Amino acid sequence: MSLESFSRSLSAGECALILSRVSRQFLTGFRSSDGVLLVTREKSFLFLDSRYFEMAQIDEGRGRLSAGLELHPNVFHEFFSDFLQSRAIKTVYFEDREMTVSSLARLKERYPSAEYAPLTDRIEKMRQVKGEGEIKKLRAAQSLAEAAFAYILPRIEAGRTELAVAAELEYFMKQGGASGPSFDTICVSGTRSSLPHGTPTDAPLEKNTFITMDFGCMLDGYASDMTRTVCLGKADEEMKKVYGTVLSAQLSALSAIRAGVTGKEADRAARDVIASAGYGDFFGHSTGHGIGLQVHEAPSFSPSYEGVIPAGAVMSVEPGIYLPGKFGVRIEDLVVVRENGFENLNTSSKLLLEL
Repeated sequence: MSLESFSRSLSAGECALILSRVSRQFLTGFRSSDGVLLVTREKSFLFLDSRYFEMAQIDEGRGRLSAGLELHPNVFHEFFSDFLQSRAIKTVYFEDREMTVSSLARLKERYPSAEYAPLTDRIEKMRQVKGEGEIKKLRAAQSLAEAAFAYILPRIEAGRTELAVAAELEYFMKQGGASGPSFDTICVSGTRSSLPHGTPTDAPLEKNTFITMDFGCMLDGYASDMTRTVCLGKADEEMKKVYGTVLSAQLSALSAIRAGVTGKEADRAARDVIASAGYGDFFGHSTGHGIGLQVHEAPSFSPSYEGVIPAGAVMSVEPGIYLPGKFGVRIEDLVVVRENGFENLNTSSKLLLEL
């Protein structure tokens, strides 16, 4: 349906060159690190080299590729020259976020008969709204991440390293069918938990400190992403206060989420709670981001995002407080934005766990 919808947006005499891996996958259903997708209103053509062509033929035979798609071995330039003339193409759209200036210059030099125009964010806007099939895949990916969290909890103990915990989370998800992590797994502990995107080290876990784990996986082409902060041992009063504030901020943001809310409004619902508690200077990132084929997509819950969030968007909700030299707390769920609220894809408890 994605390819069909995009094709209909083109007029006769127009075509689009799709070069980015994610856009090709979104429109065709086929994943490859290289290739060219040529789209017209009537028909689309996918050009692949020998690394992927047979795989695409197999997927085509199994009905996994988008309808109206014609496969070609990697002979794009020979095809494109005749194509422009035979179809009287006047306008070639290109992904301006993907194509380099030098590549565009070579294209214009080689095929000077057409005008070239940027696609801007036409495909990205389509990707914001997930179909139920995509949501099913995202739900499965998030369920696997949730299972990894349940698995790792009894294995967190003093003396284990951040690297060991991160590796075991990733190994569990790969054992469960994931192709890999959806981003570099974060596991930071003690004073290092104040680093929002800190990388795991060989630092041993210590008693009575926070451990923040931010992780996810790629499953069937779609990403998951969640964060939980737990305490190994007992949390002191300041730790409990900060944790409670972050949880209250997240719940406030969740209560604001529905189709039609602006990203700025949802972000403010979380940010106001944190600021009122006196921690406004210690929450420096956005409250959330879209997720799908990539772990970070549009739209976003941020102070600068004034666009409305559509029904069908899948978003993270992840406020945090980070006190340099002390500790940090972040809590993150994934939600599907619905007309009158949201569906939370996470099921694990968000109460403070003292292990």
